[in-house]
Amino acid sequence: MRCDKAMVFDHHVHLEHGPYNPHDYPEVWVAQYFATADRMDVAGIGLVEHAYRFIEARGLLPGQWALERCRYSLATYHSRIRQITEKYPAALGLEMDFVPEQVAGIKKFLAQHPWDFVLGSVHFLGEFGLDVRDMDHYYTEWGPELVWGRYYETTIAAVESDLFDVITHPDLPKLFGHPKPSQKFLDPWYRRLADALNAHQVAIEINTAGLRRPVEEIYPAPRLLEWAHRAEVPITIGSDAHEPENVGIFFPEALLLAKHAGYQSALGFRHGERQLLPLE
Repeated sequence: MRCDKAMVFDHHVHLEHGPYNPHDYPEVWVAQYFATADRMDVAGIGLVEHAYRFIEARGLLPGQWALERCRYSLATYHSRIRQITEKYPAALGLEMDFVPEQVAGIKKFLAQHPWDFVLGSVHFLGEFGLDVRDMDHYYTEWGPELVWGRYYETTIAAVESDLFDVITHPDLPKLFGHPKPSQKFLDPWYRRLADALNAHQVAIEINTAGLRRPVEEIYPAPRLLEWAHRAEVPITIGSDAHEPENVGIFFPEALLLAKHAGYQSALGFRHGERQLLPLE
C-alpha cells in the first residue's frame, strides 16, 4: 500500500458480493479490494459484514426479510477476517443493526468475539426496512416527519446504548430521494444526535455510498456534519463498498465535505486501537 500518499482509511467495506460468502473469501477476491485501495491512495480498509448474515443473529432483527438471511457462522467469519488483517492493512469490524428492543441480545452477540470496531446502523424501524426498495411505500404512508423523527430517535438510542464505535450513514432515510422534513424540524434532531455522540464518545461516519443511490448525496448532510464538528465528534470515512471497484470511491468529495465542516483529521481503527489520522 502506498501509505506515503494518504493516511485516510476506508472504514466501511463489505466482501459479500461476488460468488463468495463469509465462509469463503478466497485470496484472489480479497486482493482485488486492496489493489483498488492502492490505486485510490487509501491507506487501509475496515472490513465489515452485516450482522444479520450470521446464524447467531437470528431474532435480533424483526421480520422474515432478516430471518431468511441468517445463514453463516460468525466464528468462521471472524477467523477468516482476522487472517486477512494479519496480511493486509485492514481492521476487523462488523456492521450491527440497532433494534431498541434487542439491546441485551445485541450486546451478547457482539461479546462473542473481539472486534477492532463496530459500526452501528439503523436500517429498520420496526419491520420497515429503510433501504429495502420493496418497502419504500412506507415513506409516503408515514410522511417525512414521522420517518425522520423515528429514525433519529432510534439512532440516538443506538448511541446511548454504548454498543458502537461509529454511527454509519447517519441520514439514511434520504437515500431514495423522498421529501425530507423542513430544516426547522431537522435541526433539533441534528443537535441532539451530535450531543449524544459527544457524550458517549461515538464517531459519525461520512459515507460516500449516497452518491451511488437515487438521492446522489453523501451521508450525512453538510449541516449535520457541522453540528457534529461543533460538538467535537470525530469522523470516519467509508465507501460502503460491496465490490472491489468501489473501495475509496468519491473520497475526494468526502474529504472536501469534512474540511468544509471544519475537520482536520479522521478516526482510524487497527488492532482494537483508535488513532487520529490527518486529512491529506
